[in-house]
Amino acid sequence: MILFVLLNIVSVFRVIIFLIAFFYIYKMVMRFIAPKVVENAANKLFQEMKNQEASQGRKTVRKGDVVIKYTGNAQKQYKRTDGDYIEFEEINDKK
Repeated sequence: MILFVLLNIVSVFRVIIFLIAFFYIYKMVMRFIAPKVVENAANKLFQEMKNQEASQGRKTVRKGDVVIKYTGNAQKQYKRTDGDYIEFEEINDKK
């Protein structure tokens, strides 16, 4: 009976030591790996934002800035010969 209790105590200590060792190994590995993963994710996000801004072809505009957009040489949609001429008369209402 005493041997059985002693083996159980030893196995509990073995599990506790294993968990502590696993925790410290995990902590040391994450100290080296986590900054690299975060840095790579930040660089990827920065590149995506930069590509998106470049594809839109515009610069960052702050609130209150004046922006002039040139539309180029657009063709007129109407001609002077189109439509009817309407003559208007002035009406004087005197009461």
